[in-house]
Amino acid sequence: MPKSKGANKKRRLKNPNNEGTSAGHGAENTGQVGGLEGALQRLTEGVIALAEGQKHLQATVTQLVEWQQQTQGTVAQLVEGQIRLQNTVSQLAEENRRLAEGQERLWQAVTQLAKGQDELQQAVTRLTEENRKLAEGQERLWEAVGQLTEGQQRLQETVAHLAEENRKLAEGQERLQETVAQLVGVQLQLQTTVSQLAEESRKAMVVLKEVSRKVGRLDEQLGMTVESVAQIVLPGYLERHFGIKLEGKLGYELKPMFFRLNGEWEQVDLYGEGTMGKEEICIVCECKAKIYERDVHAFVKKLERLWGLLRKRPIPVLFGYSIHPSAQEPASSHNILLVSPLHR
Repeated sequence: MPKSKGANKKRRLKNPNNEGTSAGHGAENTGQVGGLEGALQRLTEGVIALAEGQKHLQATVTQLVEWQQQTQGTVAQLVEGQIRLQNTVSQLAEENRRLAEGQERLWQAVTQLAKGQDELQQAVTRLTEENRKLAEGQERLWEAVGQLTEGQQRLQETVAHLAEENRKLAEGQERLQETVAQLVGVQLQLQTTVSQLAEESRKAMVVLKEVSRKVGRLDEQLGMTVESVAQIVLPGYLERHFGIKLEGKLGYELKPMFFRLNGEWEQVDLYGEGTMGKEEICIVCECKAKIYERDVHAFVKKLERLWGLLRKRPIPVLFGYSIHPSAQEPASSHNILLVSPLHR
């Protein structure tokens, strides 16, 4: 359309006075004017559209300028961050170098420590072997000392339990008052014996080896002592543990007894009668310093011989300072009570 407009202008310049031409030329000019108006209208609309597009273009350019400015700010920040990052990387490289130097020094120190540790381990190994040998020697010494002191410990335990029984006897002083006349001064002798026990304990330390050599004869030497202790200990023990109440004066409920059997006298160390609940019973007791399995079997044979002579149901008792484990099973199978003042 701009091309047609230029052509019309050229024609008007070449013939400015076309008004006086013929009618055929007038009709042609009228048609040309109508075409120019339409073209002008379209040109105007194009210019307006172009102006609108220019505004949009200008707004777009303005927005692009703003984005460019923002991009430049971001790039500047990135450049600044990269500079800081480079500085940090340089610092890290320096610190890594220092760490490597320090690690090298530490490795040298660790190497020296490892060498010293090896030497120390060798010394500890030697000391361990020496300590093992010393421990073995000490163990042998302890075994020897244990053998030497075993007899002494048994004596000390017996004395300690006798002292405890004496204390209990003192607590039952009121019950003993009725039998003071019959005891014929036994109480005074007991008080004197308590003082003598301390002295005898000191002497026992001196004669311990001699006692160990003569331990095989303790049964005979201590037979009467065991019976005396049993006379004191058994009545209260049987009453507390089995509800057995023995007849007789206090301290004399149990006493030695002889039975006539086939023309021979059979002795029982201690014998006493009483009740267990409503049943009448009798106590048949044998006393030993130390009770072994063979003592249980010998007692069973004696009970078999005396069974027909006992008028009441017998309660068999074996009393001793110590009871060997071998005696437990046969005594239990024959319903024999094993009593020790050291295990009550």
